[in-house]
Amino acid sequence: MSFANPSGKTQKDRLVELEEQMLYLVQVPDSICYLESRLNEISEKTDTIDAVAGRVEGLPTKEFLARVDTLETNISAGRTVNYERGDSSSGFAAHMEERVSELDSSQKTLLEMINGMLEDFIVTLDVVRNEIADVNARLNLTMRAMTNQAPAGGVILVSRVKIPEPKPFCRARDANALENYIIDLEQYFKATNTVTEEAKVSLATMHL
Repeated sequence: MSFANPSGKTQKDRLVELEEQMLYLVQVPDSICYLESRLNEISEKTDTIDAVAGRVEGLPTKEFLARVDTLETNISAGRTVNYERGDSSSGFAAHMEERVSELDSSQKTLLEMINGMLEDFIVTLDVVRNEIADVNARLNLTMRAMTNQAPAGGVILVSRVKIPEPKPFCRARDANALENYIIDLEQYFKATNTVTEEAKVSLATMHL
């Protein structure tokens, strides 16, 4: 009669969970790139809003309104003002009122544009904040899981991961082939945590 080993099952489940968490870590750079692109969009919209706001603030609507009020006062008092263009005071006042009406309409249009862009800006900013919060939360969970599942020495076992061995050297008199062989050996030593010179020489000799 055989009994299942609960500790072995738990260890297997932990390894599976750890692999899933590590796969998520691989996806983190893509999430960061996406957030950076959204932040760039927000920056461009902010520049547009600033430019439009500057145009609205630069409209001389108040100045024109003051001049129209002055002209209407002069007309009602029966005084006539001579202008270099030879327009009558009443004609000039009508022209000024028309210009003020156009400027007022342009101002309202620009303000509507600003309000629309601000709403879009707020929505985009909320999305980015939520994405950042999600990435941070999942990253914290991943790091916590990896810390809890690591052995006492703080090293995560990777025995289940098969590390490919370097390709044998073809002994060709080619500088590129020799350089590639050396690079493969260095990566293999790093992946297998081979640090002693004796072990490195022994492994290199086996693949010659």
